[in-house]
Amino acid sequence: MPILPASKYAFVLIACTLFLCCATAGIAQVDLRRGLIGCYPFNGNANDLSTQANHGKIKGATSTTDRFGTSSAAFDFDGVDDFIEIGAGQLQLNVFTYSIWVQPTYVPAYGQAVFFFSVGSDYGDQHILLGDHYSDERHTGFSHGSYLGVADNVLCTEPSTPVLGPWYHLVLVKTDTKYEFYINNKLVCSNSVSGKKAFYGTSVVRATIGARNNYGQAAKSKIDDLHIYDRALNREEIEALYNGIPSEEPEKLAIISNSSKICAGEQATFRLTPPAKDAKVTWYVDDVAYPGFESDEFMFTTAKDSSYTFNLTAEVVYPESCFPKTPVAAKKEFKTTGCTAPVDVSRQMFVPTIFTPNGDGKNDTWNITNATDYEDFEVMVYNRWGEVVHRAKGNLTSSWDGIYRAVLVPSGVYAFKIIAGNHLIKAGSVTIVY
Repeated sequence: MPILPASKYAFVLIACTLFLCCATAGIAQVDLRRGLIGCYPFNGNANDLSTQANHGKIKGATSTTDRFGTSSAAFDFDGVDDFIEIGAGQLQLNVFTYSIWVQPTYVPAYGQAVFFFSVGSDYGDQHILLGDHYSDERHTGFSHGSYLGVADNVLCTEPSTPVLGPWYHLVLVKTDTKYEFYINNKLVCSNSVSGKKAFYGTSVVRATIGARNNYGQAAKSKIDDLHIYDRALNREEIEALYNGIPSEEPEKLAIISNSSKICAGEQATFRLTPPAKDAKVTWYVDDVAYPGFESDEFMFTTAKDSSYTFNLTAEVVYPESCFPKTPVAAKKEFKTTGCTAPVDVSRQMFVPTIFTPNGDGKNDTWNITNATDYEDFEVMVYNRWGEVVHRAKGNLTSSWDGIYRAVLVPSGVYAFKIIAGNHLIKAGSVTIVY
């Protein structure tokens, strides 16, 4: 059974479960989902895993290992012309939080600075930078000089440049009254804004990672895990981001049969309870995977033996998320029995298991019969890669001629599912021969 590899999220089980979404007496509330408008784990891409889906455009930056040694889990910027650009439309906020992990491999020259994140335009932006006596010797080390107006910016800096090699967690918080800047969970400085609002310059606003908003002052650094909030995080939430976001433990799942008696030699239906929402499910019968079933319901035809047992496993993997869930599996043993109740063959749905769309006029189409008792149906046929090559809705009187995208599909075995009223009523495979 597949298991997710250790990653940037695995180690953080040591960060108590209080660090995701909890509130206790005397402790500030920690809710890292609330107000999240940008989440970039950089797992081989620049996709935003927040609800905003503000995906980034990569300009030269390359995938690299993250601070846990996981491959393709951060980006490396060359310090020349690499950057990632994201949409700035929803980022022009007066109150916000930026959280970012960086591993600089170069300290800028005396009087210079490089930028890890910048939102703004000419004459003004909000940013996180690394400088060496930059801007009239005001910025040395990790710092920010975010703007409140033209030629009006705050000063917040370390006293010296950082040691190269380690990863650093940098957080910039802007409230209605002040800025706060944190390095590795320690407050470095706080600046009053005297009632002024965050200023984003005088021209087209851009948001860039790895360089300033004008694409200059590029950082030679690895960058990972950028989180953007439309609110000011509290001290405990900043600590939670520094310690790491723990994987969520999913609900415990169970497998049940839709029938109290499973008849040998007949099709049986099973489902997960509670349903595994927004997840991919892989079903196994006695450790053999059954392709074409990725939802909560599963159907297969039992052997004709009058009585035997089989083991059913449903393996659930949740999609990539800013707050990942641990994969989970449900297992159960079932027993079949001989059933002697008569079957009304005339009313059974008939789904052919083979057809030959070769144009000879014989068995050229796949026709499902005896299906008039079903309404609101949908039939789907899949190739071996899980791609839907035929779909029909409405009623089961239509046929398929083996055509997909204007050409005949290759000969082979194709899985199918038939759903009626949001319930799986039949599944199996059909063979196409020429």
